[in-house]
Amino acid sequence: MAQFLVRPDLHREFTGPHSTFCLLTQADRATDFTLAPSSRYGSVVHRTLEADESLQDALGDQRIPADADVFVVCPDRFLVSPEPAVVGPQRRIAVMPCGSTPVTDAQVAYFLSVVEQTDPADLETRADRLFAALGEADHVKLADLAGHASARFVISGDYEWNQQAGALAAGEQQIAPAGEASAVPTDLYRFDTSRRLGLDGQIALRGAPIVHRGDDPAVLAEQARLFDDLDVLRTATVVLDLADGMVTDCHAVDAAGKRAVDALGELFAADDAYRVVWEFGIGLNPVFDQQPGNCGMNEMYGAADGIVHLGFGLTPTTRYALTFTCADTVLSDPAGTRLAGPAARRMRRRRTPTCGC
Repeated sequence: MAQFLVRPDLHREFTGPHSTFCLLTQADRATDFTLAPSSRYGSVVHRTLEADESLQDALGDQRIPADADVFVVCPDRFLVSPEPAVVGPQRRIAVMPCGSTPVTDAQVAYFLSVVEQTDPADLETRADRLFAALGEADHVKLADLAGHASARFVISGDYEWNQQAGALAAGEQQIAPAGEASAVPTDLYRFDTSRRLGLDGQIALRGAPIVHRGDDPAVLAEQARLFDDLDVLRTATVVLDLADGMVTDCHAVDAAGKRAVDALGELFAADDAYRVVWEFGIGLNPVFDQQPGNCGMNEMYGAADGIVHLGFGLTPTTRYALTFTCADTVLSDPAGTRLAGPAARRMRRRRTPTCGC
């Protein structure tokens, strides 16, 4: 019996009328999915990806119409983004990233509902507002609400700025659920530790970590152990010392975070490349909560006003790619205007002329 229902008419990442909605799943999980009928599309089709077939191969096959809106969800497969020429000038593609972290069926079901609830117009507005503010500043400030850390991030046009937010145009591809703005020192997929983000000071990590392994099944057990060590960050805080976009030291605010500090120390000792902050990101999606477990889709978590996260490493150059949530960190412009992060809690108080005795 199918456990996942895909409803084309609720996929607002594909705006406007289009002829065909194509659900693409891995062949051995095809019976787990059901496609609902549509009033927006002339036809809805379910196609499958064989075990030895890449996403690029499937798109090159005539079984996926050249003008289709393609929603890809392969719970057990690592997929590489196809080349734009293969996507074609008319297709629009949204992909749920499931392969580099051990995504569970419960997480697939949850994030399918998140995709349906996500408003691309709202995400576009959030991204536009953020990029406009960043474009007017030469730097931004970061500080966690508890006062454990503060840092300065220099804004530069030399970075590659990326946006995973908004409705898809013809010929485009995007992660689903969407909701991220980010900067990397150079081309996103060309890992170069000599290129740095202008990040100096201290940043507090707290929130769900993510440990990506790329397409290397040989490290599954090691990936799980590393994630378990880092998962204390959901409730514990670890502070990174940063100079010129590189981690120089780290410490736990309390004893609960020591396990994560030890794991980071082992990573840094094994490969100095993990010290380099490869991505400075802001999650923008407000409609979901970070899920238990090692789940790559947690990266888009934006709460009400955007949430900062940092990325380290890039597979396959490094064995793992790590993402750390900075849930308590406020991003503000030089004038102190909050651009992202949680608002300080306000307490209402009043003076009373009498006592309660």
